Amino acid sequence: MALPEDERAELAAILVDSIGDGRPETENDAAWLAEVRRRLEAVRSKRATLIPTDEVERELEDLIFDVTEVRSVG
Repeated sequence: MALPEDERAELAAILVDSIGDGRPETENDAAWLAEVRRRLEAVRSKRATLIPTDEVERELEDLIFDVTEVRSVG
């Protein structure tokens, strides 16, 4: 890390901005907002199946453990 912190931060911002589909940030924000609204409507209309947090956390821990185990073996 030879670059000063402010230059590393600037470089990191440039790299983050380079990731994605090339759409402007405002367009991405609008797309996310539309997705949030769609999902909220699905929850309110009971079309979405909600999963309790503890169940999701358990599944994620299982997935992480499985991947970690495979990497340590392989």
